[in-house]
Amino acid sequence: MRVALARNGLLTDVKGTKDESDITETWLVNDAKTMGIIDQGVEIHHQTKIWSASRALGAYGTLRDFYNRFTLHNRVTVTRRLRELKIESGTRIVEHLDAFAELVVNLQTTGERWINQDS
Repeated sequence: MRVALARNGLLTDVKGTKDESDITETWLVNDAKTMGIIDQGVEIHHQTKIWSASRALGAYGTLRDFYNRFTLHNRVTVTRRLRELKIESGTRIVEHLDAFAELVVNLQTTGERWINQDS
């Protein structure tokens, strides 16, 4: 699905957030295209999970969370996301700490043990 979105230049639509004031007609068209690609790339029994999503970002996030929670690769995926977590310029520290806390909770649900490597 990521490859199809990137090929069509729509991967950025599911990567960030959009303020209501920034929504334009072009963005709405691209969001609809992105939602269509997501729908095509998902099996029918998983489409029920994204029916309530009104935007592509919500559908993509729901599917990503489902994948991260219910697959064998969960521990590896969450650990990779934790290692790749970086504060980006313009991001408030509170938002960065919230993302970190979410990753810690995800690791705890997988049964990952925290080991203090300093001692």
